Amino acid sequence: MSVALGVTSSSERESKLECFSASPENFSTPATAAIETDGGSFILTSFEDLGLWIWIMKGDAVITLQSAYGAVKNSIKAYFERAGGYVIEVPFQFPVNSSEEIVNEFQMALVKEKASDRRVRLALIHHVTSMPSVLLPVKKLVEVCREEGVDQVFIDGAHGVGCVDVDMQEIGEDFYTSNLHKWFVCPASEVNHTFRTASSYGVSHDYGKGLAIESCWIGTRDYSPLVIPSAVEFTNRFEGGIDGIKRRNHDAVVEKGKMLAKAWGTNLGSPPDMCASMIMVGMPACLGVSSDDDALKLRIHLREKFGVEVPIYYRMPKHEEVAKTTTAYARVSHQVYNKVDDYYKFRDAINQLVCDGFTCARSL
Repeated sequence: MSVALGVTSSSERESKLECFSASPENFSTPATAAIETDGGSFILTSFEDLGLWIWIMKGDAVITLQSAYGAVKNSIKAYFERAGGYVIEVPFQFPVNSSEEIVNEFQMALVKEKASDRRVRLALIHHVTSMPSVLLPVKKLVEVCREEGVDQVFIDGAHGVGCVDVDMQEIGEDFYTSNLHKWFVCPASEVNHTFRTASSYGVSHDYGKGLAIESCWIGTRDYSPLVIPSAVEFTNRFEGGIDGIKRRNHDAVVEKGKMLAKAWGTNLGSPPDMCASMIMVGMPACLGVSSDDDALKLRIHLREKFGVEVPIYYRMPKHEEVAKTTTAYARVSHQVYNKVDDYYKFRDAINQLVCDGFTCARSL
């Protein structure tokens, strides 16, 4: 497995390798990047360096779940379409009942492609999806990709390090990209990439010296990775370090999610074991969220009137579902700075809207 480290001090590099459980020769941090865009583009650039651009043929495919993050999905789509390929979007049924249903749906899509003599060159899989937020069975999905002959597997771990256990040796992917600003208290520009086979990151002063060195100093960039040893030292002040933080965040967010669902008479969007430090909680159907635009307006309303900030996911109801089905899910998170009153405040704000007869159609 390979990984790209931006400017490296020995302590910074050691800290990162510990976070990712990755082999040192293949670990890279390309100075600054936004995982949702630069991360995916970096991986695709590596494909070109390896010559994959040449042998992607018309009709070749990339497979991903419908829930894939839009910016990353579009980067992959643009790359494959230029080469005459296409994107397979596997249906993502939400709420989710089990990890098995995701794996089965994914495998059926791959079997269908094989039966049509089409070759899947790349699988894009999120470790934790963004909206709706679900912890995916990445190891099992990688195994399925190997069984069905997928050439390369790319794991987008934007909500990975600091949120869930990340063992790149165990997962078995070809590429894993993550950042440390979401759950590891680092600046927003901190990003990391791993590669099973080392490749060239970019042409600069150290071209030809291997992935780790090539990505070490690339022109005038923001070298925020140098703060990582301080971030590790900070998280180690908490009981159990980052592992203890992850465990407590998970336990707390599940507890608070269940409390909210009970208060509103709704349901969780997935089983607790498919949640990390985030959980999807159904919101009362009487709020009348009937579009993505409604979800955004309700989020703004909660922020401006109640001082509550929470992303809201709109789930389009199926034709056979009754009119009062849950269409809005709140993505509730927990981090070390959250207090129980934060969740009571959210609970009470929604209860107040319900009591007032609020609906998106009439009130926004």
